[in-house]
Amino acid sequence: MAVFRSVQRVYFDDLDALNILHNVRYLLFIERARGELFQSAGFRWNDDLQQNPDKWHVIAAHEIHYLRPVTGEQEIAVLTNVTKIGTTSLLLDARVTSTNGDVVYATNATRLVRLDPATNKPCPWSDRFRSAMQPYMK
Repeated sequence: MAVFRSVQRVYFDDLDALNILHNVRYLLFIERARGELFQSAGFRWNDDLQQNPDKWHVIAAHEIHYLRPVTGEQEIAVLTNVTKIGTTSLLLDARVTSTNGDVVYATNATRLVRLDPATNKPCPWSDRFRSAMQPYMK
């Protein structure tokens, strides 16, 4: 099992008045990491639908648990795994950590649903996408 690791920078404008990473910013960092994972697997957002039909998906659910605050400007890591590839859904786990992984700031579970671009109804992920996600299965 491979873990996809994304290192990102927390800037001043990500922080609240108490110098703590604002709660909604965690989801932004998790979203960026997911985008990096998909891009590294060959699924680029700029590709048209014939090249990347799997980009037509939505977030169906997010669950996040805040464990410790990120304080001040610094680098953090987002570690992402695939927990399940269903017919039309994809479940991902993410952990927001210190760059060395010693501190876990938050954990997240996200469910994506692939949609048919013509009908916007759930449809199966492509075989190419399924294969590309297999190395990240938990």
